[in-house]
Amino acid sequence: MLTVQSIRFFNALSFSPTPLTFFDFPVIPQIMPFTFGEESLNEGEAASAQCTITKGDLPVELIWYLNGRVIDEDNGILTSNLGKRTKTLAIDSVQARHIGEYTCRAMNSAGSTNFTTYLNVNVPPRWILEPTDKAFAQGSD
Repeated sequence: MLTVQSIRFFNALSFSPTPLTFFDFPVIPQIMPFTFGEESLNEGEAASAQCTITKGDLPVELIWYLNGRVIDEDNGILTSNLGKRTKTLAIDSVQARHIGEYTCRAMNSAGSTNFTTYLNVNVPPRWILEPTDKAFAQGSD
């Protein structure tokens, strides 16, 4: 379904007996698909993704989300704008807390669109409860 939120009307004179009429429909942003790569990353490796708008009217606002929440840069994730149509995301050292769905949301006057990809991180095994040494007498439980 096509929903038009606003239309700009132009009327131009031409050399024909009928004036030309132009309609300028705002265009919803289109995001170029992105991934963190084909394979899972290992803990400590770097990760990056780039959200680029290939179509859509300016101005456009780009926002990164992790598991549905706006990314907090105190979590070791940095975002930065590259021009008017691109926003990058970078993690210098991926950790278990970085596992999840990363979504880029693009919004302009025509509407919004999202693209989501998943980041998986291989984390080495850790003790939940570290074992301790115990002494037992032979024949006891």
